[in-house]
Amino acid sequence: MAEKRGDLVKLVYEFNSARCCEVSFDGKKWARVTAREFRSFNGKRRILNVDNPSKAYYEEYLGPIYYYGTNRIAKKFKAICTAFINNIDPRDAKRPKDSSFF
Repeated sequence: MAEKRGDLVKLVYEFNSARCCEVSFDGKKWARVTAREFRSFNGKRRILNVDNPSKAYYEEYLGPIYYYGTNRIAKKFKAICTAFINNIDPRDAKRPKDSSFF
């Protein structure tokens, strides 16, 4: 089904996507996110490094920012947010429009 949406290319992850990926909106509190959201987040990002399980530590990630769901490198935004093409969140199409549903 991914072919119908145009998702023909495997997404590039320049980090170990199995590790704990976290982002920060305010620089103080950290939230765990999926690797797909992590690679598209424009803000502080960090990954838990567990090369030595007895001395695990977080390291800041300074890799490229990609548009969500693509391999296109995004421009640097002024706001802290997830980078979407045309500022349209593709995940909204799958959510119910009526909030009384919940």
